[in-house]
Amino acid sequence: MPLLQKPLVVDKFRSFHDYVKANDGKIGLKQRGLDINLNNACNLKCEHCFTLSPKGLHAKDRFPIEKIKEIGDQADQLGIFEIDLQGGELLLDQNYLYSVLKALKTERFYVYVTTNGFFMTKEVAENLFELGVDRVSVSIDSIDPDTHDKFRGKKGSWERAIKALEYVKEAGMSPYLNITVGRYNVDSEDLKLLLDYSKDNRYTTLLNVATPGGMWASMHEICINDDDREHLIAMRKKYKNILRNLWDPFDRNREGVIGCNTINRLYITPIGDVLPCPYVHIKIGNIFEQTLQEISENGFRVKYFREYSEKCLAGEDRDFINNYMAKGNTTIFNPKNYEDLFGEDEIFKDKVSLPAKPMG
Repeated sequence: MPLLQKPLVVDKFRSFHDYVKANDGKIGLKQRGLDINLNNACNLKCEHCFTLSPKGLHAKDRFPIEKIKEIGDQADQLGIFEIDLQGGELLLDQNYLYSVLKALKTERFYVYVTTNGFFMTKEVAENLFELGVDRVSVSIDSIDPDTHDKFRGKKGSWERAIKALEYVKEAGMSPYLNITVGRYNVDSEDLKLLLDYSKDNRYTTLLNVATPGGMWASMHEICINDDDREHLIAMRKKYKNILRNLWDPFDRNREGVIGCNTINRLYITPIGDVLPCPYVHIKIGNIFEQTLQEISENGFRVKYFREYSEKCLAGEDRDFINNYMAKGNTTIFNPKNYEDLFGEDEIFKDKVSLPAKPMG
């Protein structure tokens, strides 16, 4: 379904735009999205997996469809306009994914599915389009098939991922090529070739900076530095099809940073725990026990999540990483409770009032 045929989404996105502009180009307390790990089972064994799916963690847990309906309703009431459905690998159980999309009422959201592309077919892509998916993000780690396949732990995964992007484009959805960027590849020829490939095929490139969590919990050396951040901005200007969630999507000069999206984009695990983002393994609530609004208000009481940060807390802010990331072997399924992690001087006592949903 073309986005212009989703007037509710257009209204919410316009409200997001107006809030950011009125807030000096900063995201502030405006919520934008949900990242939902529907099920953590996966067919690949990626070296950098932040959900630890190669270890089989909670591979059988998944959301009841009725709970998905509730989450969709609550997200809509908060003015959330985008929902990213993740795994694991969701195309392992396509019928379940189709049921989730129907339950969400996709006309209310800009919906995307993040996949490794292995099980994408022409028919699957067409089904996703008919069910209201706007974008499919396919993760690719290298322009070289062997390098990608080794990283992903399965021969032939690069070829399947490349073909998946073609199916997505042919079906009428937006194809996004997802790349994880760290010190190991940020200024490499391989990355440049991958960026060229994405641009030449008229895809959008989504950059995710490497974070010391999940399979890479002890690898702080992967984190990009200030010079790397400036390099990525230069690439942003050069290619013009590159996005990061913390960059200002409304800045025509491609320099603005709306800030780290912790709490603005909540991450929900298959057992209902809600984290500030996929890479910050700190629990701020559980969707089976509290509403999204209550959880969001709790999250914004933490100073690091409320205050503006031009750096990704999980992948760039060295102080936050050293003090709070991956403490005590935390994972998305074993997160540290925010009240046990932060001191009294790091948690605001005042009640948070979230920006109102646009009237439409």
